[in-house]
Amino acid sequence: MIFAPVGIAHLTRDNTDLLRAAACGKQRLRVTTAAQLNGTPHIGTVVTVLSVFAVASHAVDILNLPATVIFDALDNAPAEQVEIDGEVYTRTVGDLIDSGHIDRADRVSGFERLLRWAADRSQVRYEFRPYSIYQALPPVRTCLHIMASRLDDFRPIVAPADGIIRIRPRCPECRLMEKSAKNLSINAGDGVVHLDSLCPVHGRYAETIDISGTDGWYDANTPVRSIQKGFLLAAEGELYQACSVSVDGADWGGAWHAHVLAPALATLGIPAAEWPVSVFTPLLLDRSGGKLSKTLYVRYGAAYADLPEAFLNLDVLLDQYGDDALDAIWTEVTRWAAEPSRLHRSYTVDYLADLIRTPANAPALDRRSV
Repeated sequence: MIFAPVGIAHLTRDNTDLLRAAACGKQRLRVTTAAQLNGTPHIGTVVTVLSVFAVASHAVDILNLPATVIFDALDNAPAEQVEIDGEVYTRTVGDLIDSGHIDRADRVSGFERLLRWAADRSQVRYEFRPYSIYQALPPVRTCLHIMASRLDDFRPIVAPADGIIRIRPRCPECRLMEKSAKNLSINAGDGVVHLDSLCPVHGRYAETIDISGTDGWYDANTPVRSIQKGFLLAAEGELYQACSVSVDGADWGGAWHAHVLAPALATLGIPAAEWPVSVFTPLLLDRSGGKLSKTLYVRYGAAYADLPEAFLNLDVLLDQYGDDALDAIWTEVTRWAAEPSRLHRSYTVDYLADLIRTPANAPALDRRSV
């Protein structure tokens, strides 16, 4: 393998150089990442989560600060879609867990298993934060109120295609949410945000979000949630005297960071020196050169027919190859955490297949089928 340095790798000797200025004078590191609870983690998610802990562990060693990884468990991910009169409505993972239609363990146990393994190996503690907790945090709701008060300022950032800012309430009777949000109205009041929408079964309904409390619930779509997270991490830097670090896959860098997060933080009036540090882990690519996607596998199974099931399901990976697979990936991502030329690039599933050691009692992982 040749690890040709890209731009940022020419400026840094170690990836912790990206954190050094923000960590100066701070008492701790808070490293935040997130994932939708849309099933058992696949190999791409496994690699990202282990990379997060490797980055945190390496920063602990170099900066001599304690660290915590905060895992935002996005149980507001859509789990069911219902089409009524040509309009698509959704219910979330959390909704279907609450109603008993989804077993919580089916959506959470794989992530918890992975997080425990990574925390034990890295000796970095973690917090598991469900979306219900996240959306009620005071800085997150403060950001919501600011955006609701300045809708026209944020429309070009979060909804450049149609101008609809998707801060969606759910029907209190059946928990359906209108995916397009075309019947949604958003109004900011004194310390509250009023959301009004339409249920195809129960008619119009309203939700009031108390900014200073925990009353009310809303679904923030990805760009809104991304901006709230940036605002939250900036606030936590002061609240915890922490160096706030966001670690995500590289698909959240590039154009997303340039056209969504950075302009939004500037619009919110947060000085650049107070922005959280953003670190992006390598993308895991399929044979087409695109991001490995379990969603696409489920939707178009034949597209990934040549991938072993172990790459698409953590439970299968561990059942077939044991902790040796995680050990091999961990050895690799600890190199990424330290070396800029290894972190700032992408890797193929073939590369990962070569890393995984195969126990004698497990089926061979044939690179020709990867």
